[in-house]
Amino acid sequence: MPFLLVIAEGKEAGREFVFEQSSVVIGRISECDVILYDPGVSRKHARIFAEGDAYFVEDMGSSNGTKVNGNVIKKHLLADGDAVSLGPVVFNFSSAAIDEPDPPVEPAVAGAATRIISKDDVKRQRNRGVALVPENVAAEELSEISRSETRTMQALSRARLTGSNPSRPRLTGSRPAAALDKPQGGGNAPLSAAGRARIRRESAGLKAALLIFWAEADTNTRKLVFIGAGVVGALVLGLVAYLALGRGDSKSNLPAEPTTLTRQPIEASFGLGDGVMFERPDQKMFDFEFNAPVNAVVVLHFQARDVSQGEVMVSVNGADVGSVPPDTLAVNERSNELIIRPALLKKGQKNRVVFDNTRNPPGSDPWRIWNVWIETNLLPVLPPEELLATAASTFQRAQQNFERRDVGAVNRYAAWKDFRMVWLMLESHPEPKPELYFLAREKVKEAQTELDRTCAKLLLEAEGAFNQNQFESSRMTLEHVRAYFPANDQPCPWRADQKRLEFGL
Repeated sequence: MPFLLVIAEGKEAGREFVFEQSSVVIGRISECDVILYDPGVSRKHARIFAEGDAYFVEDMGSSNGTKVNGNVIKKHLLADGDAVSLGPVVFNFSSAAIDEPDPPVEPAVAGAATRIISKDDVKRQRNRGVALVPENVAAEELSEISRSETRTMQALSRARLTGSNPSRPRLTGSRPAAALDKPQGGGNAPLSAAGRARIRRESAGLKAALLIFWAEADTNTRKLVFIGAGVVGALVLGLVAYLALGRGDSKSNLPAEPTTLTRQPIEASFGLGDGVMFERPDQKMFDFEFNAPVNAVVVLHFQARDVSQGEVMVSVNGADVGSVPPDTLAVNERSNELIIRPALLKKGQKNRVVFDNTRNPPGSDPWRIWNVWIETNLLPVLPPEELLATAASTFQRAQQNFERRDVGAVNRYAAWKDFRMVWLMLESHPEPKPELYFLAREKVKEAQTELDRTCAKLLLEAEGAFNQNQFESSRMTLEHVRAYFPANDQPCPWRADQKRLEFGL
């Protein structure tokens, strides 16, 4: 299965790389599958590879590290839409279906015949690619960039700002850094035209202007900058102290912790680990009312992550009803369901649901649940033959919608809804259950998979448009999610709302 990398930020945002091989090495030398001519990228920086049906990224001992969604990793399981950062370069990863491939283009590599290389040769490169090539450079200069030491981002920033480290005369490879260094006497000699051009080539916009200003600033100007920075730092520290001492701990400002389940999903997260709103290391309990006039099946909905097989058990009124599924590639998109049968329910009383992390005493392993809610489905009071006939008619309608899922936006959702109705309807059928009961359960899973793929595709399109500054297109795509998911019994509308907030749309 091929996968796609798209440069997400910077002057080459939107450049695409499609790969069909099972292992891809990304770095700065010509032996890599993707060559990134940036001094912040290591010679062999990271590798993306397949294991079974999953893709992983691992850091290859790079100087500036590899991150996934902002978190430093050594090896990490990739999901569609993940942001993979290699030093200063950010890719968006996708293993979704790839469009028809462009004709293969042999990328420019160091050591080839001397020629001018353009970074805009192609929009998409296949199986091997090159990016971030400085404009109008010869192959000899590319070879020099490949052989140079990797520029550590923090150290480089310090060297550029101070310009006063005589023991390190070079910034990238064999290029002299004298143009950036201040003269021994502490004067403010202007940079050469070549020095200015190099700074503008390596840094863009405001950053380049600041670097040039600092390199040419005299001693008094630099002192004033330091004093100003000190004043700003003191103000920031004072604000932090005020918030910490005067306003109290941020946890105390949280709203009351939800403890009652209804049809409205609880977006807050519970468990243990970074980003969890309400910490519950070992277990989280909820109550709900059950007042159905006839027999009913209650469906418990939730999302979960950072959970392994059998780690978190779910009980209702003291009886186990199942376990939280372990993480998969689509853990953030997947909505989980557990059936609570009538025999476990207390009519007219409070019923208790417990998510119990059986491995966590004394509480150290991260885990998380969110978007928890309950759905009550009344069971029809019909003779078995009539019940089966009604279920068969609903199943036929669901099958027709599923076969036409690519015709109308809502057809996938309508098919899933009807398959699920058949399954729940037949919960009231006496034992043994008819074959249609088990078939409907399998079709619910199949339809859910289709919905998950649709959601991932829409959100990836919205993110791609946003990264290319096509803000109106991104907003319209997020709004179009409702055409595919007209109700809130799927997580996709909620995820689209979160994206809209994240993008400020």
